[in-house]
Amino acid sequence: MVSLPKIDLKNPESVVKEIFDDDRWVKDEFSSHCAAEILEFGKALADSFGKFPQLDALTENDEQAAFVAGFVHGIFDDLLTSMKLLVTGKLMASGNLMRQAIEGVAVAILCSSRKLILVPDTNKKKPAIMIKYWESVKNEDERVNSNKAPRQLCKNCDALNISIVGAQELMKARDKYHQFSHPSMMALASRMSLGEIGTLFVGGSFDMAKLPGYKKEIEERTNLCRTLPNLIDGLMRNLKATQHE
Repeated sequence: MVSLPKIDLKNPESVVKEIFDDDRWVKDEFSSHCAAEILEFGKALADSFGKFPQLDALTENDEQAAFVAGFVHGIFDDLLTSMKLLVTGKLMASGNLMRQAIEGVAVAILCSSRKLILVPDTNKKKPAIMIKYWESVKNEDERVNSNKAPRQLCKNCDALNISIVGAQELMKARDKYHQFSHPSMMALASRMSLGEIGTLFVGGSFDMAKLPGYKKEIEERTNLCRTLPNLIDGLMRNLKATQHE
């Protein structure tokens, strides 16, 4: 059993040492117990990224396509960084980036539409309005804040030619990782040892009692990676469509 390092938060030198520590012991534990799962993630991300140059090729002289490609690149970055945080034992920060990756999927789809998108007005008493979504994102319009994107996606499935079931599943995934973005019971549990009652973690941890949960989190990231080739295909279809509005 690994002896957990002690961090004296009353000592500035100890705090600074922890800031620059590479959490090698945590990574070694993940490598030992989750090697196969991590390899599957690596394969899934690499295979998916092989599609990205096709999308990137559409960006020349097309600002809208460039926006879409930028958000898709961000999804890959979020997923990779989320895994890096996970294997250094920073579960909450890792989950927060998963939420960002999921919202990035919704934003990319909405931005890829050559059609107008229906969104609620900021004044709830007024009717919803039709907008060029990507231009509103560019202008930082509060009506298209990224946290609203999964719900807006569900409201525009017909216009975007996507499955309502798929959009709703994306909403469920975002709602799951919403709790990783705020103080919550999940946050409390992530910093408590299930294997050694009374032990609290700070900075990063590996708790053998949470191994099934760690493997599930790796699987969630792998599964999202595997959806990205189909996502990119759909985005390219949208961007190649003729704009009628």
